[in-house]
Amino acid sequence: MSCLRLNMSGKCSLMRRSVYLLCAAVVGGVFVLPTSAHAVDLASHKAIYDIRMKSTQTGSQVLDVRGKMLFTFKKSCDGWISNHKFALDYEYTGTSPLAVESNFTSFEDFGGKSLNFSSNRTTNGEPDQQLRGLATVSSGAKGIARFSIPEDLSFNLTGATLFPAAHTIRLIEAAQKGEKLVNAQVFDGSDDKGPVEINAVIGKKTLPQPDMKLDKSLVGGSGWLMRLAVFPTTGDESQPISDYEMTMNLLENGVIKDMTVDYHNFSVTQKLVAIEPLKEDKCGVE
Repeated sequence: MSCLRLNMSGKCSLMRRSVYLLCAAVVGGVFVLPTSAHAVDLASHKAIYDIRMKSTQTGSQVLDVRGKMLFTFKKSCDGWISNHKFALDYEYTGTSPLAVESNFTSFEDFGGKSLNFSSNRTTNGEPDQQLRGLATVSSGAKGIARFSIPEDLSFNLTGATLFPAAHTIRLIEAAQKGEKLVNAQVFDGSDDKGPVEINAVIGKKTLPQPDMKLDKSLVGGSGWLMRLAVFPTTGDESQPISDYEMTMNLLENGVIKDMTVDYHNFSVTQKLVAIEPLKEDKCGVE
């Protein structure tokens, strides 16, 4: 699934990716990826999302946001490979518009123990940010996210930290069991800010709603409405304020049909407009 997390605070804005988009909680301590995790079959697919401004409040410096995201998610023999490509245009009050393009790629092993990540971003055609690194976690022990670009940047991770695909699985498993709350520390490597805390509220189940314009095998299933609040892991814990919140329709195969991201003074929609399945590798076959 696309674990996207828009990060549009301040003048320089762009999508921060949860593939996200999403993370999972561990209540009461050590996280171990369930052996039943593969019962949740995340669909390998390529999708295009249309991104548009939904609303803005008085005083917001953001006038408009629009663009596209190409998202691919594929199961390999050893883990999940995901790629997000964004092309977004921003308009602000009192400043020139910005054209932001970003390319984020990650590989997450099936055990949820390691995440390789790499991203490149340009603003108005000029290089803006490059990130690359490896994050590892171990049950019952601390983990670490160590960047090779830039050098000397690292973040300590708890043993319960989840990476995007593991979080997606946890959300779907929780929804299937009728759980309503899922909380987690999450790391995806899409920026240089470190892990975040994500509180998820699982709402009502959505019935299949076939769309004649989209592949029924990928979007014709049931899902759940979910509300996620994203918090920084640093700051005043006595009065936590979310960076942003997301409302989404997450299908049982991990595909997100639509999403609304709410910031403090504006909101953005992400709507699925095209999707197709990806052929998976034949593993263990000589």
